[in-house]
Amino acid sequence: MRAALQWRNKDWPWAAYGPAVMTAVRAGVPVLGANLPQDQMRAAMDKRELDLLLKGPALKAQQQRIRLGHCEMLPENQISPMTRIQIARDLAMAQTVVGASVAGKTVLLLAGAGHVDRFMGVPQHLPSNLNTISIGLLPESAQATTESAAKFDVIWPAQPAPEKDYCAEFKAQQAKKQARTQQGMETHE
Repeated sequence: MRAALQWRNKDWPWAAYGPAVMTAVRAGVPVLGANLPQDQMRAAMDKRELDLLLKGPALKAQQQRIRLGHCEMLPENQISPMTRIQIARDLAMAQTVVGASVAGKTVLLLAGAGHVDRFMGVPQHLPSNLNTISIGLLPESAQATTESAAKFDVIWPAQPAPEKDYCAEFKAQQAKKQARTQQGMETHE
């Protein structure tokens, strides 16, 4: 099944998503990939028209999410291009949802919290006549806040994911890249 879906386990761990996918498959429900194809992401970086798809505050919030998601290590001139990739991904997911919509049937999009955020995610790109509900998963111990209530229609209690220091991992990757670059420059001197 993973091969048929061209599943990228690195980005979407099968252990977390596989049970939902397989439940749908066993029930005879179509399963579609909705993300922007990897080979289209670089082109999205240059599409300035994507900036116009989010209203000012939502665009600024998305840019800040990109900044923080990259541990404030991205050069400032990369924030807008990386934000465009995120917008393009949300747009692709919205187009898949619309394309899969059939009267009297439910379409379920499994996506990260940023993608289902009503303020700046996929819901921003769906037609207003499409009835949607955005569900955010929060650890059972967390309290719903005004901010989370604005982002999602429903807050669903869930087991928290294992803690992982993504910034430490990202910084290590950046350090390796920088070391390879410096080594390449020294080799060419």
